[in-house]
Amino acid sequence: MIVANLYGRGEIKEARRNAGVVLILTAIISIFLILLTILGVIPLLKALNFNRGIIERGQVYFYIQITTTALTAINVVFIGLERAKRNIKLIIMMNIVVALIKVILTLLFVFVFSLNSIEWIAVTTLIAQLSLTIFAITVMFNKNNIFKIDLKDLSFNKKYIKEMIKISIPVVLGRFTFSFGKVIVNYLATVYYGAGAIAALSITYKANLGVGVISSSSEEVETTLISQNLGNKNPKRAFKTVSVATIYTMIFTILGAVLIALLMEPAVKFFISKPTEVTASAMEEYYLKIETAKELLKFEILSILANALTNVLLGGFYGFKLTKISYIVNIVRLFIFRIPILILLYYFASDIGYKAVGLTMALSNIFTAILLGVFFLIFYFKNKANNFIHYLEVA
Repeated sequence: MIVANLYGRGEIKEARRNAGVVLILTAIISIFLILLTILGVIPLLKALNFNRGIIERGQVYFYIQITTTALTAINVVFIGLERAKRNIKLIIMMNIVVALIKVILTLLFVFVFSLNSIEWIAVTTLIAQLSLTIFAITVMFNKNNIFKIDLKDLSFNKKYIKEMIKISIPVVLGRFTFSFGKVIVNYLATVYYGAGAIAALSITYKANLGVGVISSSSEEVETTLISQNLGNKNPKRAFKTVSVATIYTMIFTILGAVLIALLMEPAVKFFISKPTEVTASAMEEYYLKIETAKELLKFEILSILANALTNVLLGGFYGFKLTKISYIVNIVRLFIFRIPILILLYYFASDIGYKAVGLTMALSNIFTAILLGVFFLIFYFKNKANNFIHYLEVA
């Protein structure tokens, strides 16, 4: 956001310095968080008396995911910097290459080497993101790059470091709160409906064909464009970016939701291993897992649509540097919507069984999207009434 704003103002040298600083800070923080999370989370789950079987089965997968997340953080910064330069062709090519690496490795692991466990599927993502990280580092130190990192020229300007912290901390806290809240929700769901419901829910996150990525990608593009327009003293166009991003994101997400609905059964089956012993009871359990995941995937489709709107609106707020909204919205989503709904459904709608988990996710996400929509409309009309004077002064 800061680099895009400086780039929009034509302050290329300052933008370059900050590009190097933000990439190095992200790398340092990512490495620190890998160590902190790996050392701290498993003992925390055990202390909360979380299901030991789930912890043991998911531990390796969790470690792979954490490492992938850290690499992704670095890659997101790099892509954001390329987006600030409007280097869209390179971004598209990088996304295509990452997707191809994931698909090719998945096909090799599953059909050639018979490595079809969820851990190996996660490894494909890790390798794809690592490839992009290596490419990112190569580009960032290339002398022909306008944002080339020069360790001698790095400017750890207190003003910008303070602004980075001010912008990012609410987002970090918001996402941490949401992630920690998911642990609480999973714990309650396990107690109420058993480990099978959570296992099925985790499959729906994998079987959504990556449609949710569309909205998160739109959020990143939108934030950058808003920052550039504010740097150019064009707040009207910055606000227009949000409406355009919302329209395009919702169109693609709706198309993606239709695709999920059409390919629901094969998508779910891909992530559920067939039993090694083909007995009547084993096959019955296998088909029960498929049906459970399919039912929850129907609710996941609603969540994807709601989350798409939430992400694009959050991206709008982030572009205007109003990141505190992330923390507020995630607290509301968890502690006012999600957890109370799950508890209420368990006690007052027990007949729907495990479907309550999917319904809880869908309702909490829908209510969050509506609430955020109301917030953004109030924000827009308030600024419109003042002729966007505040953001002209900021720019």
